[in-house]
Amino acid sequence: MNDWAMPTARASSIVARQGDGFVATPFSERCAGLVDAGHHVFLGISPGNGYFSEDRLVALLRWAAARFTRVEIAHPDTGTVVCTYLGRGYEPRHARARAYRDVRQTANRISRAVATAGIDPDRLGVAQFSDFYDTPGYRAARERLARAHRDHPEFHATCVRMVTGVLRTTMPADWTPTADQLAAGAEYLDSELPFLLDTPAVLGVPASVFAYRATPALAGFLYGPDAPLPAAATQGFVTVEPLPETR
Repeated sequence: MNDWAMPTARASSIVARQGDGFVATPFSERCAGLVDAGHHVFLGISPGNGYFSEDRLVALLRWAAARFTRVEIAHPDTGTVVCTYLGRGYEPRHARARAYRDVRQTANRISRAVATAGIDPDRLGVAQFSDFYDTPGYRAARERLARAHRDHPEFHATCVRMVTGVLRTTMPADWTPTADQLAAGAEYLDSELPFLLDTPAVLGVPASVFAYRATPALAGFLYGPDAPLPAAATQGFVTVEPLPETR
């Protein structure tokens, strides 16, 4: 996890928000302003991750609906999730079967959580990442990311470190991915990053905050001062963690 995530502690000027079973920590002052404005939140859900239980999803949806005008809950599609299994050396057919199972279970869990949460359907969107791959905003973000990998070695190295850390989580301690496995695993991260970079352009909303349970190690490249790959001015990030008594 340490290769993938950074500490959630922020400068003293950033005030964490507690309520409804969670503590929400914006990455920066600008991100905090977008959280407080409450236009739109994008809840990123990871298939195959036990953290996202049905009860946790219900709680997250209710937390989001109490603070944002519109809520988007989305997860990677099978074609994206398969990249992680290929990155761990799974044979392609086995990798796709595992990815399909993970995505199906996650989609079913989200569907049940949505029914339980009771949010106005007009305020809620449920999607897979692939639903947006053909939008101009998504394609433009992918092009920016490709340039950043070429032009900013530190950004690229951070992404490689993150991907390597994720691939190693279920592998033997001395395992190291090959170049091909690393490239496969990296596609998962690159598929998700447009939603951290410019969800407003991808989804056609005025402003958005990406919410996740941990802060990715590359967040400073997107939201920090003098960021080399600055996210859209209307794009924010907030770490949403359960309060200790609810974990």
